[in-house]
Amino acid sequence: MVISKINVTESANRSITFTIYIVIWNQIYYILSRFITLILNSGGTMGSKKLLFVFTLLFFTIVQSNIFSQAQQSFCRTGINIPIINLSTLRDSVLVNLGAGCIVTDVNFKILNITHTWDSDMLMYLQKGNAGSQIIRNVGGSGDNFTNTILDDSAAIPILSGTAPFTGTYRPSNPLTPFIGIPTDGYWRYLINDTAGGDDGSLTGWCVIITFTCPTGGIQTVEIPNTYMLYQNYPNPFNPVTKIKYGVPQNGYVKITVYNELGELVKIVDEGYKEANTYEAVFDATNLPNGVYYYKLEASTVSGQGFTDTKKMVIIK
Repeated sequence: MVISKINVTESANRSITFTIYIVIWNQIYYILSRFITLILNSGGTMGSKKLLFVFTLLFFTIVQSNIFSQAQQSFCRTGINIPIINLSTLRDSVLVNLGAGCIVTDVNFKILNITHTWDSDMLMYLQKGNAGSQIIRNVGGSGDNFTNTILDDSAAIPILSGTAPFTGTYRPSNPLTPFIGIPTDGYWRYLINDTAGGDDGSLTGWCVIITFTCPTGGIQTVEIPNTYMLYQNYPNPFNPVTKIKYGVPQNGYVKITVYNELGELVKIVDEGYKEANTYEAVFDATNLPNGVYYYKLEASTVSGQGFTDTKKMVIIK
């Protein structure tokens, strides 16, 4: 196996690490190829040549499997209920973190459930960085819904030939090949564009199924929470620094604030637009006196949904 083309653009460290492994692998491949040629051209009986050839191929296979471990993993968004609004675009994302140097070798996409009263109104896209594909384009006519619909480039039936409600495995409207060779890590985005008025729906779950290789062999999974979560700070009580962990199931605006017992705002710990993910904010109370304080999570999505939660913490100096 010789990899002659790689596309690593997200960070210099990843590029360097992966390039080193590719160079080492190409050198091993060249040495083993030369060794096999020498065996076949050397003297000795045909039986001894075959035996040496088999051992060489066995060693070749072991080295390949140790350097490039291939695996498949699904990254899903479940427990959501995002409206698909007429003449607008729904955007959702999932964060993949498999480790530095992991590269995509194949991608499938699964729609767990879309409820919609006119399927052909919708255009669907999958994006990751600069790579993207229009995976579904105006299919299903006036039919309803997608349930456990898998898009796979190797499927026998194109999605255009299917009928609603779509269930099963189909070839997407456009191939998923633009994602092959790119780094796995980062946000994978799913977009649904409702192109007509009069019918709408909702998205309640989807998955991106990634087959990948990791030169370093490290695998790590980051889960997107199904609901908004505000965790108890740690440590608590604390002096003077603590961490506040919170989970965001949908993209939107988030604000973390701290109040004293009089209800006065003492600090804005974190504020801004957040992708769906789990975060950890650091609160430094160096300039605050001992006592009981309250930290508050306020969140809102582009669709207007909101969430608020408050927890107590104690500063002891």
